[in-house]
Amino acid sequence: MKQTHIFFIFCLFLSTKSYAQFWSFTAPVDITHGQVDKVYHHLESSGRRNIAVSENTVAVVWEDNRSGEPSVYLALKNKNEDNFNVELKISGDGEAYEPSIVALARNRFALSWEEDGKVYVRVINAEQLKNIKLAKAIQLPAKEAMQSSLTSNAHQLFITLSKRVEHYNQIQLVQLNVDHQENLKLLKNCRVDPKPVKNDQFYPTAVIVKDRIMVAWEDRRMGHTIIMGALSQSDDFCQFQPPQRISQKPGNRKLPYGKGYGVSRVALGHFGQSEVLAAWADKRNFREGYDIYASVYDKPGVWGTNQSVQDDFGGVARQWHTTVTGHSNGRQIVAWSDEREGHSDIFYSWFNDGEWSEDLNMPGASGVGEQTHPSIIVDDEGNLHVTWILRKKVGGMTRLRYTLGRLN
Repeated sequence: MKQTHIFFIFCLFLSTKSYAQFWSFTAPVDITHGQVDKVYHHLESSGRRNIAVSENTVAVVWEDNRSGEPSVYLALKNKNEDNFNVELKISGDGEAYEPSIVALARNRFALSWEEDGKVYVRVINAEQLKNIKLAKAIQLPAKEAMQSSLTSNAHQLFITLSKRVEHYNQIQLVQLNVDHQENLKLLKNCRVDPKPVKNDQFYPTAVIVKDRIMVAWEDRRMGHTIIMGALSQSDDFCQFQPPQRISQKPGNRKLPYGKGYGVSRVALGHFGQSEVLAAWADKRNFREGYDIYASVYDKPGVWGTNQSVQDDFGGVARQWHTTVTGHSNGRQIVAWSDEREGHSDIFYSWFNDGEWSEDLNMPGASGVGEQTHPSIIVDDEGNLHVTWILRKKVGGMTRLRYTLGRLN
């Protein structure tokens, strides 16, 4: 027994040595100013897109009920300063949910959200933080839609959403042009899966892959939820290749679930030159609830083998709220909410030398209380920006937090 313990400690030492942190994290700060009882914040965008960085500006978008009904708000700060100094209401007079954000060039951002059963989008110009310019919000062409998620290339904005058509929800892609005055012009509006929908499709998200777009979503065509993805044709963003299953079948094992195990809330990140990382909460290991699984699209038409992201210590606890980001240098990072320490903390892992690193709890985002719903983004320099929700006690009021991981 003693030899076993010594061997375990030795292996743990080697593991720790192999995975030195890439980032040193700053002390976390509150994003919103003034905490109010019975006000609750939510970071619930489809694809976990609640934080973005454009040149010198960091932006975080969320929903809270400070006005007595759910509305969407935005906070901004200079990347080189510690605190957020601008806070704006973005949505209109209706009930608004699940905002998403993406960076555009020159300290500009695009935001989308659901309001009264419709999806809206607007662009903001934050070149001067003391004089923020809000472009007019426009309604997208869908009478009943939700769960929007944003991505962009140099001059165009792409919004995926779940649109209600007759009996089922289906995934839609909307392509918009953004001019220098932050005006939006509708270019295309199309279904991602052209075949007749026989069950619901939810929570889409997308990334640009060179001259194409990759879309992924929750799909219930099998009678249980699976993760599906589709890549556009190179010459037309509204012509898609046949969808492929990303979350793999459980194999021939006889397992104690009905038609299949559950999966939830896929997130996508672009890394390297043209690779895509998909990660999601996965219940194939049914004994401990959801785990974090991932797959990489790095060959034309091929999604790789599903890999467990969390390490063996995480296999005895529940994980969810998956968020991903990637960098052109090839780095891939996944973060999530994790209960292995007896309370909910933010953990993260990155792909290193052909495998996922040991899981590390996010400095400042762990400890007593509940730390949940992370959203992460890597900037051009490789620094890691993180936002999440903090509850000091179960059921208590929430706070929005932020930390910066500076590249070592």
